[in-house]
Amino acid sequence: MQVRRRVWCGAAVSAALLGAVTVPAAGAGPVATVVTPPTVSAVPEDDGVPYPRQEPLTEPPVNEDDQSYWRGAIPFHEIAPTLNAHMEASEYVSTEVVGQSTEGRDLYLVTITAPESAEESAQQDDWRDRIKHDAAAAQDDDALMAGYKPPIWFNNNIHGNEWDGTDAALSYIDELVEDLEAGDADAVALAENYRLYFTVSNNPDGRVAGTRATALNLDANRDFITNTTPETRIIRDLTGDLQPIFFVDIHGYTGNLQVEPTGPPQGENYEHDLLMPYSYAAALRIEQDVIDADIAGNPLTEDGGIIIPFRDIPDGWDGWPPIFTPQYVQFQGSIAYTVELGPGRSRAATLEEQLAENAERLATNREVGHQVIESTVAYVDENRDAILGNQMEIFRRGEAGLPLVEIPANPDPDEYEGPDEWAEEWDAADVTGTEFPRAYVIPAGSTDAATLVDHLIAHGVEVGVADADFSVGGEEYAAGSFVVDMHQPLRGLANVLLSDGADISDRVPSMYDISAWSLGRLWGAEVDRVGSTTDPALDVTTTPVAVAPPTGSFPDDADYVSLALDGVAAVQAVNLLLAAGVAVVDVGDGTVVVGPDGLEQAAALSELLGVAFTATDGRELAGDDVRGLSALRVGYTSSAPYGGEDELVLTGLGFVDPVRVTVEGLNDGSVDLEEIDVLWLGSRLRLGEDADAADDALEAYFDSGKGAVATADAGIWAAEEFELFEADVVTGPGRANGVVLVDTEDGVISAQAEDAAFAYGPAYFTELGDDVTVEQSYGTEPLLSGHWLPNGDGTGGPEQAGGQPSVISAVNADGARALVFGTDPFFRTHPRGMFDDVAAALLWAGPEGALIEPPVEEPTEEPTEEPTTPAPTEEPTTSEPTEEPTTAGPTVAPTTAPTDGPGSGRLPTTGADVWMLGVLTVLLAGAGGVLVARRRLTD
Repeated sequence: MQVRRRVWCGAAVSAALLGAVTVPAAGAGPVATVVTPPTVSAVPEDDGVPYPRQEPLTEPPVNEDDQSYWRGAIPFHEIAPTLNAHMEASEYVSTEVVGQSTEGRDLYLVTITAPESAEESAQQDDWRDRIKHDAAAAQDDDALMAGYKPPIWFNNNIHGNEWDGTDAALSYIDELVEDLEAGDADAVALAENYRLYFTVSNNPDGRVAGTRATALNLDANRDFITNTTPETRIIRDLTGDLQPIFFVDIHGYTGNLQVEPTGPPQGENYEHDLLMPYSYAAALRIEQDVIDADIAGNPLTEDGGIIIPFRDIPDGWDGWPPIFTPQYVQFQGSIAYTVELGPGRSRAATLEEQLAENAERLATNREVGHQVIESTVAYVDENRDAILGNQMEIFRRGEAGLPLVEIPANPDPDEYEGPDEWAEEWDAADVTGTEFPRAYVIPAGSTDAATLVDHLIAHGVEVGVADADFSVGGEEYAAGSFVVDMHQPLRGLANVLLSDGADISDRVPSMYDISAWSLGRLWGAEVDRVGSTTDPALDVTTTPVAVAPPTGSFPDDADYVSLALDGVAAVQAVNLLLAAGVAVVDVGDGTVVVGPDGLEQAAALSELLGVAFTATDGRELAGDDVRGLSALRVGYTSSAPYGGEDELVLTGLGFVDPVRVTVEGLNDGSVDLEEIDVLWLGSRLRLGEDADAADDALEAYFDSGKGAVATADAGIWAAEEFELFEADVVTGPGRANGVVLVDTEDGVISAQAEDAAFAYGPAYFTELGDDVTVEQSYGTEPLLSGHWLPNGDGTGGPEQAGGQPSVISAVNADGARALVFGTDPFFRTHPRGMFDDVAAALLWAGPEGALIEPPVEEPTEEPTEEPTTPAPTEEPTTSEPTEEPTTAGPTVAPTTAPTDGPGSGRLPTTGADVWMLGVLTVLLAGAGGVLVARRRLTD
């Protein structure tokens, strides 16, 4: 049975979905609002809901600053009126709001299909579910094959300043509706036999602002595994609900029209023998139709056609990682394309010339995009049964656990069904394949494991909980362990999420984007790969889960409690306790202790965040390594290219109101480093000739003994510029990236660090000064998966990096502490298992906070004999009772509240589709604060 998503309304739940973490301004009382978001989007339930669905859309106010005007494109506020007009004119058009963008703009899903009764709609939904979950029977169901209305889906404008796809989609909708209302036989047949879906603008905030990124300052088309942005969570959820047989994501601008399939290397978890024949043939059909259309202003290639990466780009473009929209949608058994429209943004000298040139270019792209949509629909209609049958076969293979079909170099096309043009292009460099395990096992109990499982479920991956203890591969697992049985329809998606990936450095000389992405290695949970796909099922029964069970625990009758500072939730708990005025003490080995004054607050956080506190007698508070922690105000410099991850991760970890530090802000005084406790240097600051004030401010900051945590380039820059320590850095090629194996020494991050990390432009450190400590090193053979070659001079490769320092720390004569990563712990908010490394480093590099008095041991006395003299008859005098000893409160308190923008506390989100969503309010005793959070409940 397919689990449907439930949509929750109301201000409290809306806040929960944003994952807000807020702390009030000084004097307002230490209120903290914490939410662990479930990442459900407002995808409507459609079981038995008839078509048309024509609830009028709310029409936004006119925004004359909408940057769509500059391109000559439709402004966002005109989209809803246009769609409302279509719904008023035609029963074939439905529009639903499927969620909101970061800034609260509606995302519209337009459906064009013939009217359906509730019974007919329910039948379509049942057939769709059977195609995925009972594919073997669906293949033999004549009624299904004849009556099912295959979905075809066009997504537009995921990059906000690539406007033209929206206008092309609306152009196609305009024409099709006109034909439908005119009774055109071909148009009516299309609507009766298919559901055509259009997400008109996937990034309306970027459309209005004229930015590629979303309002979170992240690229949504790099976010389809992590799902930090609401814009990608909506498409993720729609992908599982719509289950298209063909998907097109329309972008711009590459000069010439570019239509996938992609070039090598091909992703290793897809059924390419079923996808590639029709995918490439459809691209060839589009190419011929675009040439024949002879569209004014449309540039063609020297060969007279369009760019098809599979044919025309020798390597590195880029169907390997699942982070792009089409590469993600393909796991639903869909043929899926990125389409890049041609003429780009004008760079003319004057605004008037720009407007004129942009209008001409948009008109060309609108017509070309219209043709791409029309040709795609026509091709699918001509090959409907074969394409639908292949989708069923992909799901059947997954459910049966069949080995992946690996295509050899230069294959014989007669051995494969469907068009054969693709075979000539499948050469040795394209050979890929993977061996699926029988299952993945994730031991339960940690917040990281629960977070990972929730995220898998959100992607539609089936997860079960073991009903009893069991063993497999010589390992023993407890009842309650999570089991991802790889005999399931979405086994390709499950594997790309959990597997290590592959080292593809020898396959192509370079890659367009990242080459490795692993939740199994990078999200802090233990994930074990067991068996082979042809093995029998594990010898244990499992119960399917819709959400991971709660993980929190708190001891009864404890005077002191300890917490391992390991995992995102533990860091959140510590920072929220500090923000609420509770003293938290680091006692070494990554363990913190909370005393009697903070027990009620800690208990509340244990329940709400799922963290496990342990009873202790408090004697460790008298140890040599004891250090009070502070509620830190973190200043940060953003990493390239967009930098949204720095603020998002820092705020999501519970650091209050992080401050963006720029040269301009330091120069004009709008950024005051005296108010900053510690710096996160995601990138170096460019101090030019006119940056004396900035230079002086940074010099004073470090001279005062304040510290920094940094990425390699920024950290070595700061070390040299401000004499923090001595070290050199060697960096690999800028596009080298991957999952790397690391060895961690006892030190600042040893309690948190995993045995794998993520690196982009991997760096290692040499020529270390006497005061520099190696915290972590690359493994002997560091590259587990990804693409990493040496620089042209032979330096900076994985062989050279093996065994070299990847993380270093130092304390200078002024007491300034610094820790520098040669890896990339915040990369696109993905490597969650590294976030607590940064948090531990920031807490170490920041100022000390209040201590907790250790317990006073009562002296023990030997019993004495009873005295022989009689007791005195005079009443003894008593003194006035002494005052109760007081415990000093923390010396550091938050000073300001976060902003309402991207830094308002939205977490790098994970979570699950849930049956129930509860929002609890708990009084923080003694602090006068309120904690509001999502509590996961089971059905």
